[in-house]
Amino acid sequence: QRVTDAQSLEDINTIDRNAQRLLLLVNQILDERKIDKNQMRLHCTPTDLVAFISSICSLYQYNARQRNISFNFEHTDSALEAWIDRNQFDKVVSNLLSNAFKYSQDGGEVTVSLTSDSNNAYIKVTDNGIGFGTEKTDKLFERFYQGRNTEQSGVEGTGIGLNLSRSIVLLHGGQIKAYNRTDGRQGACLDVSLPLGNKHLRPEQMEEVPTVQTKSVKKQASRNYRLLVVDDDIEVSRYVKEELADWYRIDTAANGKDALKMLLTNEPYDLVVTDVVMPVMDGISLLREIKGNANISETPVIVLTSKSEVSDRLDGLKKGADAYIAKPFDMEELHVLIDNLVENVRRLRGKFSGALVQTDKVENVEVKGNNDALMERVMRSINDNIQDPDFGVDMLASEVGLSRTQLHRKMKEITGVSTGEFIRNLRLKQAARLICEGKINIAQAAFAVGFNNQTYFSTAFKKHYGMTPTEYAEKSGKQ
Repeated sequence: QRVTDAQSLEDINTIDRNAQRLLLLVNQILDERKIDKNQMRLHCTPTDLVAFISSICSLYQYNARQRNISFNFEHTDSALEAWIDRNQFDKVVSNLLSNAFKYSQDGGEVTVSLTSDSNNAYIKVTDNGIGFGTEKTDKLFERFYQGRNTEQSGVEGTGIGLNLSRSIVLLHGGQIKAYNRTDGRQGACLDVSLPLGNKHLRPEQMEEVPTVQTKSVKKQASRNYRLLVVDDDIEVSRYVKEELADWYRIDTAANGKDALKMLLTNEPYDLVVTDVVMPVMDGISLLREIKGNANISETPVIVLTSKSEVSDRLDGLKKGADAYIAKPFDMEELHVLIDNLVENVRRLRGKFSGALVQTDKVENVEVKGNNDALMERVMRSINDNIQDPDFGVDMLASEVGLSRTQLHRKMKEITGVSTGEFIRNLRLKQAARLICEGKINIAQAAFAVGFNNQTYFSTAFKKHYGMTPTEYAEKSGKQ
């Protein structure tokens, strides 16, 4: 936090990268030691390999984009269940991908494929890098062995990753092999075969997941919730939608811009789940737009991303994120979090929400405290002066008997928005009502609520409702 110059920050980043690398190596050595001592215990559960591999692949999308590498995950099945220890098998898939990216040139290609037959699942990672040359590929899985391609490419290795991967695969009853591509192109292939079912596992290696009981409890709770899942990775969106479709009504969007339009023009959503790194509009920008718009600001937002550093989480939380989950994520955790956030918002939607959107109940609020009394004075003043284009924060402060600073602080505390934004939102809400009624045209509606500049009115209206006044009139059937 104290260091700010670019050179020192770069030095600190170098320290961090090497510390993380050292931590990874230490953990790998500890895992190797456990295997040597027969202390590595599997805790296998039935897992959808399509979703599992997809979530790991999403962690490499950013690297692929940065290096212009074509990165694809191909699978013939929409879902394929296998019994694996997710924590341990994650290391296998991650190591295969890490090696493929390490030995691929910028602008190259990496492909992950998942196929199956009646007995086994097959995971293949293919790249178009330097390949293995003529060396014996079975040696690659020996501990501390480093192939000749390491010397040719100048990429350093430790000879631990593939050895550990083989040990974990063997514990799962599978096989792993490496070979040069056989389609006439340069590059390497790493294959893992994994038995389907659980007959090859010992009873102590299996953990049953009480999915039936858990799902039956959830099914009753939240079927009417409407969720919006925002992610440019179609497979991640599909996975989340399929896993949660039994309990929520879910729509998807490929980027923040499309999501914002859906939030402003569709029926209200109960919650948004968004990725961070997306084209057109990223997740943090979407979060800022949601929390800055009084129409949708109370919508809870869960940020779902592979950027799990503390600084990234803090950035999201400072922008108003209600929760932050790192990929790969646990679906059960996401499910419980969604239920809790939506229930909290529904409980806390209170007496001032009517004031914020100016419903008919506002002027009938029963005064029970200082905040209620202040809101009554504020609403009376705004209602009396809404047609006056010169009516603003200073006039409102004078009429309610507070200084501009005090009024701003109280309004921010009560409504969550500034005084000026509160007044503007009420003007826009009244304008929208007049447009819907269709008794006067759009220009007259703008003047009736204190807008004497049509261009500013149209801009403010579109930002608030996601469409122009003309489009709003057409949607409501009033021209």
